[in-house]
Amino acid sequence: MFWNIYRKYILRSVRSKDMIGWTLLFPILLSTLFYFTLQSVEEDMTFHSIPTAVVKDQPMEAEVYLVQMLEEVSAGDEAMLDIFWVSEEKEADALLETGEVQGYISVEKNEPRLFVKENGIYQTILKNLLDRYIQIKDTIVTIAKKDPVTALKLSGMTAGINGETFDFEEEFIRDLNLTGRKPSATVTYYYALLAMICLYGGFHGLVVVENLQANLSPQGARNTLSPGSRWKLFCASYLGAVTVQFVCVAVSFFYMLLVLKVSFGTSIGAALGTILAGSMTGIAFGSVIALPSKWKGGLKSGVLVGISMLCCFFAGLMVDGISYAVEQNMPVLAMVNPAARIADAFYCLYYYDGYASYFKNIGILLGMTAVFGGICVMATRRVQYESI
Repeated sequence: MFWNIYRKYILRSVRSKDMIGWTLLFPILLSTLFYFTLQSVEEDMTFHSIPTAVVKDQPMEAEVYLVQMLEEVSAGDEAMLDIFWVSEEKEADALLETGEVQGYISVEKNEPRLFVKENGIYQTILKNLLDRYIQIKDTIVTIAKKDPVTALKLSGMTAGINGETFDFEEEFIRDLNLTGRKPSATVTYYYALLAMICLYGGFHGLVVVENLQANLSPQGARNTLSPGSRWKLFCASYLGAVTVQFVCVAVSFFYMLLVLKVSFGTSIGAALGTILAGSMTGIAFGSVIALPSKWKGGLKSGVLVGISMLCCFFAGLMVDGISYAVEQNMPVLAMVNPAARIADAFYCLYYYDGYASYFKNIGILLGMTAVFGGICVMATRRVQYESI
């Protein structure tokens, strides 16, 4: 009987156009729209070398350390500056006017000067770079006048102070990328979208409970008269719902992974585990919403969609960074938000090599599933009807 109900539920779900549309076709369509919308955002947020002109005249050549610093920050594949070396300020002015450079650097009265046409992020970076150089140079010169030995240690000098070359800043801090994956401002939207799809498994939960309540559907009336226990009926239908939901979300997942090239880290198995746990939570959540017998089907669906979208909003589906803000200011709310836990599980797989945070999210999702499922079973197991 158990496997018969399980098989029949799968067949019913596959034949339901509404169910397949919401859990399979709609996510694929929405993720495709995300791809075309967010692709330009990702490109705009990618840092590019700043085109900068440098007037390499006699005053500039006298500033040996400044030239050395500019050559260092313009070297390599991920250079900060893309330098145009010119011999006169007129050439630099022409490049600035035509927009070929974001600014140009020259030396006047032994001090570097930055000239820009407008204010922006690139101009701010150039200004901070020069300010940092001037600050470090002045600090070392001041120390050198009072204590040359200490200045030698701080600056990393290999020779004398006057007229000798030295490294004006010793590297004490290194940028490390623990996973080898670059930070992305768009992957969180896809993770929140998958969380939404998982919560939409609540539509299966509505059907599962309707099949157990005689006053909600003819199928529920037949199941109520059957000799099988409510517990077995619920588990068989629930397992069938999880199977269908998992397959639908997995199809959307592989579409994002293989077609849209969305990164989910290196562990595909763990990502599929997140989908399974999220689907189980979503279906159990929908089964709880289906419990009030006086609510009509349309009202239950509306409540399910409304709560799901609210959870996904706080998980970052609409606004980037809001999930972090909620977690910092209202950690309890973030903890009990199933969409946030699903999205964060994907996030942990993308950024972290360890699995401690990942398993924490999965544990919370399974705990929610157990609570929702227990509530549903306890609420339906002893329901009786005067007539059917």
